[in-house]
Amino acid sequence: MKALLLSEKGKIRLEEVEMPSLSPGEALLQVRACGVCGSDLPRIFGDIAYFYPLIPGHEFSGEVVEVASPEDQGWLGKRVTVYPLIPCRKCEWCESGQYELCENYGYLGSRRHGAFAEYVAVPVANLVPLPEELSFAEGAVTEPAAVTLHALKRVGVQPGEGVVVLGLGPIGLMAGMWAKLSGARYLFGVEVDERKFPLAKEVGFDEVVHPAFLGWNEAPEVVIEASGNKKALLSALALVRKKGRVLFLGNQEEAITLSSGDFGQILRKELLLLGSWNSGFSRLDSDWKQVLHMEKEKRVSFLPLISHRVSLAEAPDVLEAMYRKTLFYTKVIIEP
Repeated sequence: MKALLLSEKGKIRLEEVEMPSLSPGEALLQVRACGVCGSDLPRIFGDIAYFYPLIPGHEFSGEVVEVASPEDQGWLGKRVTVYPLIPCRKCEWCESGQYELCENYGYLGSRRHGAFAEYVAVPVANLVPLPEELSFAEGAVTEPAAVTLHALKRVGVQPGEGVVVLGLGPIGLMAGMWAKLSGARYLFGVEVDERKFPLAKEVGFDEVVHPAFLGWNEAPEVVIEASGNKKALLSALALVRKKGRVLFLGNQEEAITLSSGDFGQILRKELLLLGSWNSGFSRLDSDWKQVLHMEKEKRVSFLPLISHRVSLAEAPDVLEAMYRKTLFYTKVIIEP
């Protein structure tokens, strides 16, 4: 089969590789769509890959073409999306159904081969049926949509509250969309790239400004930091109102030093700081099923966020352009 193989730092090429072999409890998926996550770029071009050679890709959907165990035959031919975190199912967090907090997890596309390929082997337990009403591209964005839904549940936006989102990449946009659906009285965005303003307005933001023009008459109850920028993190502490909540979603790649004044704001404003990094996948509270239900019922659509659809052959050049910031994009989908 063909796959995008990361052979060493910064070197990813379309290669012919062996078909995945299945272990008991696994399924072979023909990949139909796979999103490029912001975390894929430093994994490919930086120093955070767990091993080489690696096939990246963890936001994907496709069709089940083979299963290893007879009891899983019912999945054959099914359209699915896939929860990429592989829980150990033995630690205390797994036993409580909080797989996102697993102490010894695997992960498709980083700790084992992922879906920048024609086929990928996945645990049957991680399969999620994709409604017929939804496209494979919509299935591929279920992962970031579930991550942001999980985060919004953490911060608990209440009807009538003001929300400000710092950073309007796909995660920031999705977080804002969920905040709006939660009943936010107003939804403001802050973004350095003004080319992103029109899409933010299209998906529900009431106002979008450049960081140089920060400042509102009324401090928001909730600030969501989705950029991974140190200055934005500190701005979040300054922007939020007293007794407010700050949600951290962006991965910080640099060391952060809080001044005494910054720390004083946390204390004197009695702020609640929340972190979130993945999504819930338990039977009782599956962010994935909720996302798909909301999309099926047409209460939300993430299709406007998809800016590019590319083939496996085109993907290496596109990934390079994304990393070098010579391509303006929102969400890139690879369609094998």
